[in-house]
Amino acid sequence: MVEFIQTHSSNQISIFLSSFLLGSLIFFSAIIAPTVFKTLPEKNARSFIRSMFPKLYLWGIVVSLINSVNLIFLSQNAFYISIIIFLGFLFSREILMPKINALSDAKNQKKFQQYHTLSVLIFIIQLVLIFSIILLIR
Repeated sequence: MVEFIQTHSSNQISIFLSSFLLGSLIFFSAIIAPTVFKTLPEKNARSFIRSMFPKLYLWGIVVSLINSVNLIFLSQNAFYISIIIFLGFLFSREILMPKINALSDAKNQKKFQQYHTLSVLIFIIQLVLIFSIILLIR
């Protein structure tokens, strides 16, 4: 009985964390970013987005790491997926984002577009993977 309660609690925690992270990412990309670019002058919008993305990625790092720890004994597949999500946020924040900012500052549009496309692809893959965790453990 105690094991069932612990497993059920871990399950609910991971569903909450995954759903909360998924919702946060969708809200930021669908509401915040487009609104910023539509309402602020380009220089201010770029500055705002540059200050927000490190925080968004840090949020993803923290939540996916906590979720990974919670998933260790709950579901091996979901645990590995959560680690991949965590590594995607870490890579995007620490390696990809500084490179994208440097290319933007250097006005290297071609390379900027390539790296930005890679960051968007990683982000989309993370959304799909987060959703897959929810499906795996529900």
